[in-house]
Amino acid sequence: MASEKQIRANRENAKRSTGPKSLAGRLKSSRNALRHGLSIPAAADHPSGVRLDPLLPEGASQLQRLAVLDMVRAESELQRVAAVRNGLLADLDLQSPSLHQVWRLAALERYECRARRQRLRAEGRLRATEPMDDNVE
Repeated sequence: MASEKQIRANRENAKRSTGPKSLAGRLKSSRNALRHGLSIPAAADHPSGVRLDPLLPEGASQLQRLAVLDMVRAESELQRVAAVRNGLLADLDLQSPSLHQVWRLAALERYECRARRQRLRAEGRLRATEPMDDNVE
């Protein structure tokens, strides 16, 4: 439970952080995600066209199917990041790269890390649903 002092401090901080005030600033911030589109999730049904049958053993449970689908989604996100990175690298002036170009390349790490974490969590869930070996000593 937060103390009264902390609650007051939170309220004061909330008053100061209201985002852009001008119309131009709001318009610019509303288009932040359009730069590369990685912060916008892929369509919910994007990887549904992938056949999961070859990826699953016979008699796979619903939890296993969901975990594999999450792994496919994460892999799809990693491919999107790679495509954006390749586009940025193609546009990069190797003789005199601008700070902005380098910054945009570095910013992709955030999206790549998120997709890798999602894939690892899905792998963990898939492993958790595998039957345990009873003969373990």
